Amino acid sequence: MAIRIGLVDNDPYALKMLGMMIARLDPDFQVAWTTELGAVAISRCLSPAKRPDVLVTDMSMRDVSGTDVCHAIRVKTPAVGLVGITSYAIGAFRDEAARCGAQAIVGKTDLAGLAEAIRRAAQGLATNDETSVFLDAADAHVLLEDAALAGAEDARGGRALSAKERETLRRYAEGDTTRQIAAAMGVGVPTVATFERRALAKLGAKSRAHAISICVRRHEF
Repeated sequence: MAIRIGLVDNDPYALKMLGMMIARLDPDFQVAWTTELGAVAISRCLSPAKRPDVLVTDMSMRDVSGTDVCHAIRVKTPAVGLVGITSYAIGAFRDEAARCGAQAIVGKTDLAGLAEAIRRAAQGLATNDETSVFLDAADAHVLLEDAALAGAEDARGGRALSAKERETLRRYAEGDTTRQIAAAMGVGVPTVATFERRALAKLGAKSRAHAISICVRRHEF
């Protein structure tokens, strides 16, 4: 099964070389397009006609950072796997890339690692080691979309719980386990934990039980 890949790097020489290398990594890899501009990559990834299976994005770019590219795409869709690449220390970008919805980050010289990350990202899967906390594309999308909606609520005034945060606490109040909640919501266990953590922070709660009691008093559910 062919994997269509988009590639963005603001260095034209690096862009050309990366495109050639990626195409040679696997006979299933097809570089659908390349661009030097993060804004163009975002636009193409959000276009059903131009959307690749995987976007490989440099982390350090002039117009839009790689993390901002990932966030702008992931908050809108889980349909594109996102793989960050860098010639600098991976640790400088790892956590922010994960928060912004990427499935992996790889050094530009780690060709075997890049090939594996692309294959997994094409399936929407994260690539992790003992130091990283990347989420699958679907979970990352749910988190970022929900956070964006919560931000819109906050703009209207107050630290309102988002729909997913409220549902998480309601299900805990009904006695569901974390795994049962994850299955019911169609997300992973780490995503449920994030919803709970955000809810507790918004409510100023010291524990899950405390958060649930606050919600009951506020008639949240």
